[in-house]
Amino acid sequence: MEKSNFVAHGGIKLPVGYRFHPTDEELLLHYLRRKVFGVPLPASVIPELDVFQADPWSLPGDLKEKRYFFSRKWGNDSENRCKRAAGSGYWKPIGKGRQIVASISNHLIGIKKSLIFCEGKNSNDSTTQWIMHEYHLVGSGTIPNITQVAKMKLGDWVVYRVFQRKRRPRKQGNLSKSPNTKNIQNTHEMIRSSFMGIRTEPSSPCCSGVTEVSSNGVYEEEISSSISFSCHSCMKKT
Repeated sequence: MEKSNFVAHGGIKLPVGYRFHPTDEELLLHYLRRKVFGVPLPASVIPELDVFQADPWSLPGDLKEKRYFFSRKWGNDSENRCKRAAGSGYWKPIGKGRQIVASISNHLIGIKKSLIFCEGKNSNDSTTQWIMHEYHLVGSGTIPNITQVAKMKLGDWVVYRVFQRKRRPRKQGNLSKSPNTKNIQNTHEMIRSSFMGIRTEPSSPCCSGVTEVSSNGVYEEEISSSISFSCHSCMKKT
């Protein structure tokens, strides 16, 4: 059976409903390792491309999906810690490389580095939401009884994952972290009074501020006493 090729126009073109979401371990062992040693891949879904020749949004493939590319290793270890010119800007390394360990053997199989794209050519240019992960193999745990020559080949190829990070919504500060107890008390008075036919006024330091006037003009001392929140001596009576 002829193996399907899902690379079209330099990018991945999968059938409708399919997504290519390999784990870090799968990407290293089943794709990058096979690429390095010339072993057939599980599927032709990762094209070869120099990702530093264009802006990340100009790279082939669906911009809404994570895109993967095989590429030759860029520079040496010391140069890889510096910014790398690409298109209209540059990729800047962020953080330290993370070790990828095989789930079964618990051996180190590769290193994952993260970079962020900055627009412009100066060091103080603004960063974007574009992120790139660079994966490369290491000798231990990748191939049993690997020779020195084979170890040298491990660094020939790397695989890149390019994607756009989602923007985080800004947190809106609380307008009132500690509500005013006096305002809440006044609100309760007005709500309760509206059901009892009693008209209220803003409270003072020594008085509840309730005017005992019912809907029929009769004073209702029992009602007013039940909703008073301070001394009764300041209550208005006519």
